[in-house]
Amino acid sequence: MAGGQLFLDLGMQERPDLLYFALRPNAGAAAAMLDVARRCKERHGLSERPFGADRLHVSLVPAISGRGVRRDDAAAAVRAGACVRAAPFPVVFDRLCTFGGAQKRPVVLCSRCRIAALEELRQALRGELVKAGLWQGPALFRPHATLLWGRRPVPDTRLDEAIGWLCDGFVLVKSLVGQRRHVDLGRWPLDGADG
Repeated sequence: MAGGQLFLDLGMQERPDLLYFALRPNAGAAAAMLDVARRCKERHGLSERPFGADRLHVSLVPAISGRGVRRDDAAAAVRAGACVRAAPFPVVFDRLCTFGGAQKRPVVLCSRCRIAALEELRQALRGELVKAGLWQGPALFRPHATLLWGRRPVPDTRLDEAIGWLCDGFVLVKSLVGQRRHVDLGRWPLDGADG
């Protein structure tokens, strides 16, 4: 796997867990995110537990076939991830808000400003997923990092201090359904190198 690291044997998928590409915050950004989640929970009386540092991420695109999860999707996603090249870029979130109107809603960090390099990375991944025989994911995209799920909405709030980091890589995540646990299957650096 040129330019990346593969962490697990991908041949053993016993259940249809979720697969997707994502960005992981660095340690400093993760600590700031956890602090915002704790304060949000207290301020708004939310009973749900914030995500742990190991689950914080910015989802880029699902890595599944157009017909749902298949046994070979992880291997195809690894091939797709290995083909993507991009330079490191800053990610900054300056707002806290709630998405959706369902009974349980994600409380997220988001940005009022467009993060062009993030969108370009996502587009590159979408193109490689199609070449690998997978679904390119939804066209609509609003970059965000989920902190916790809440039963009541949180008002759109500007953060006192924006939370950001230099994104220097992306990961393929396996979300273990029902276990509140994520496993990174692979990581690829963003070093701007040509394929």
